[in-house]
Amino acid sequence: MEVLDHEQIKQVFEHEKRPPVVPNLANVDWGVLDYFGWIHPAGHQGYVVVPLANDEIRGLVLRRSIASVRKPRFEMCSWCNHVHQSSGTAMFSTIVRGSDERKTVGNLMCRNLDCSLRIRNLCSDPPSYMGETIDLGNKVSRLQNSLYRFLHRSNSLYAMES
Repeated sequence: MEVLDHEQIKQVFEHEKRPPVVPNLANVDWGVLDYFGWIHPAGHQGYVVVPLANDEIRGLVLRRSIASVRKPRFEMCSWCNHVHQSSGTAMFSTIVRGSDERKTVGNLMCRNLDCSLRIRNLCSDPPSYMGETIDLGNKVSRLQNSLYRFLHRSNSLYAMES
């Protein structure tokens, strides 16, 4: 992913009611990211910035819901297929653009939106509880396909008219 600055990220979310709280970008390793995702400091929202093939970038605001698990169980991220042992995932949902806030779509994803790091084994968490034998290139393709499918379902792939 290409390096982005605060202004570029804020510009992606300029149509939102509230501008996002952009984290410190000094320590971001852009070379290992397939998308840039972060969690609002309050923990209730997530933000995703996705590069598209035509040098455009799209932003997506996600609501994060963390379910309290009564007993330990395994959960799998729907984007990167990383298997977590309890509380490693969260339900993220977004309002479908153009639906006048009447329709939402959601997925169970890594709770910190760090799928790019997980497929490269760059997280400090334990590795996936379900090992994979596919190479990194196929993992990256699978992650990007899952991400683009979610963007398509939320009508966020295409620019909305002002």
